Amino acid sequence: MKSRIFFILILILLILLSAFCGLKLVQYTYGRRVESILSADSQNVESNAESLSTGNNENKSFENHDNSSEDVLEEDRTVENMDESESKTDEPESKTLRITAVGDIMLGRGVGSRLEKEGKGYIYAFEKVADILKEGDIVFGNLEGPITDRTHSLTAISKENKVGKYVLKNKVAAFEAIKYAGFNLLSLANNHILDYYDKGLFDTFEILDQNGIAYSGAGRNLEEAREAAIVEKNGIKIGLLSYTDMAEVVYSGNPSISFIAGENKAGVAPRKIEYIREDIGKVRNNVDLLIISLHWGIEESFKVSPEQVEFAHELIDLGADVILGHHPHQFQGIEIYNGKPIMYSLGNFIFDQNDPENQEAFIVNLDYKDNELVGITAIPVRTVEKTQVVPLTDVDAEALLRREIELSTALNTRCVIEGGKLVFELK
Repeated sequence: MKSRIFFILILILLILLSAFCGLKLVQYTYGRRVESILSADSQNVESNAESLSTGNNENKSFENHDNSSEDVLEEDRTVENMDESESKTDEPESKTLRITAVGDIMLGRGVGSRLEKEGKGYIYAFEKVADILKEGDIVFGNLEGPITDRTHSLTAISKENKVGKYVLKNKVAAFEAIKYAGFNLLSLANNHILDYYDKGLFDTFEILDQNGIAYSGAGRNLEEAREAAIVEKNGIKIGLLSYTDMAEVVYSGNPSISFIAGENKAGVAPRKIEYIREDIGKVRNNVDLLIISLHWGIEESFKVSPEQVEFAHELIDLGADVILGHHPHQFQGIEIYNGKPIMYSLGNFIFDQNDPENQEAFIVNLDYKDNELVGITAIPVRTVEKTQVVPLTDVDAEALLRREIELSTALNTRCVIEGGKLVFELK
């Protein structure tokens, strides 16, 4: 009985051993078959890839058997597209900038009294042109008088007192209009900024500083007055230096003063070529575009003197990119010299003077691309009833446009009327 059981166990063991060996044989055979198939496929891929590279497309069955070559080509196309995309991304974007420039800003005296009497508020003065101004990245103007509520001033000219001067200021309440219009760069170098002495000047500094409006041409001493204001917009640094012809005039008052700044005296920067040459040298390498503002010229006149032309050309040769002039109260001709614009006088932007020619001017736009001037346009405007600046239509502006064409032509600069504004040819 025991031998019989032992025999059965031996038989079961042999059956299990045979089954195990058979399974291993099957796995081995299957593995070899898979390797053979993969090897054949690899050879087919290489063969067909060579056929593709030599233009042989006879073996159509390969496309149905294996799509690996299509995958390779698709990957190549994807890499090429990525390379093109990266190439475009690597190209630096062009830097564009618009400088918008206007002339004298004076919201006091007759302008302010009318606005207050009519209850219109100071913002009314620029409501019709604010959108035009705000298209500029830099919005420049000449602030013709301090921003202050002080009452102690220089001696004002009157019927009884012929030895005084025209005394101007902008009330603090008027500043809301300047801010509303978007001005962010101002010249203070003129013959009215100290009409309320240095305290009025300091009031002006304070309100401009508090509101982030850059300025140049006046300071607590000569060094500050000659220092450039620098503003960065769209990755472009713009510098402004400002000077005036009227710095050394002595004005009557209690006390009588001149406006020129000194080592320990607040005031303005005088228009002296040795100062300007030195100041350009200091700032030129720190900015991309350099503007120089000059308070100069023949008052109440469209005439530009030969001395002014020579002086402006010298400043351009020294490294200035733009000359912005004011003081004559009338908009004079624009000259393009060596590709750089010279505005000898931007006239009045808003003022209370009576002469119709003192009530009309232009908003000038200077467009730059990668620091190169690519366009100059001038939009005609007029101050209406001494309270509001308005853009002019083609008919209303015709005489102003024609006169500016003549004035600029006399300075060897061409411009044409397009869409109711002037477009200047660049040299």
